[in-house]
Amino acid sequence: MLALTSCKHQEEQVAPPEEVIKDSAKNSTVTSLDMLMANIPQPTAIAKELSKEGIQMNKSLLNSPDKGSSYSSTFQQAVNMGIYGADLGYLSSYNQTQDVLQYFTQVAKMASGLGIATVFDQHLADLFKNAASTNKDTMNALVQTAFERSQKELYSNKRATVGTLIFAGGWIEGLYIATNMVKDEKNPKNEQLYQRIWDHVYAIRYLQQALSDYQKTNPDCANMLKIIQPIGDASANLTNDGLKLSDVQSIKTIITDIRNKLI
Repeated sequence: MLALTSCKHQEEQVAPPEEVIKDSAKNSTVTSLDMLMANIPQPTAIAKELSKEGIQMNKSLLNSPDKGSSYSSTFQQAVNMGIYGADLGYLSSYNQTQDVLQYFTQVAKMASGLGIATVFDQHLADLFKNAASTNKDTMNALVQTAFERSQKELYSNKRATVGTLIFAGGWIEGLYIATNMVKDEKNPKNEQLYQRIWDHVYAIRYLQQALSDYQKTNPDCANMLKIIQPIGDASANLTNDGLKLSDVQSIKTIITDIRNKLI
């Protein structure tokens, strides 16, 4: 969830129980979110491509954890929980232990505000602190598990719209980070990074479908659908093979504007 899952890993995931889905989320929504998770690159994969190009981590791109207390509405908390989740994955890929713990604290606070505090309990926090100082792979697995549990709890509490908004926040932040890191035209050294950006852009159709399932009944989902529409418009005529630096820069400008209005 939240761009923290690789395609291969996602194929191995177990979907929430069928009876839970029927009670809280439309089957089409679950399918769309599953496709979204399977097609967006995880921050660790993006960080690997950036490292191959010799690009250092840019912490200034991330949403400051100090802003966490300013998010009060369900929309703000859900979207920024997704944003912080993507930032968390990015930081953990660069072994930024103290920053990772700080962002984890904010994610836990967001979860509390959204009524899923039991997922991010003290036991998980202790496990996370231990993993942060020893093994980033274990740390990433713990975060992934926590977000999956959050998703299932939101489904079971008939709050699938909140889960969809969390997905939206993670998708926006992941695309924002990746596009802000590209400086050169596509070449053999950075072609995988271009591929991952294309995968991210292409996946907007799954996010749009999930949001559209609730646009008539939930104002927040309807609002988010409008917010991301400019990316859909800008990418409509793009192709994977034809993606150029100017295309990435255009997407970067749009996604940066969208993201900065949400944080």
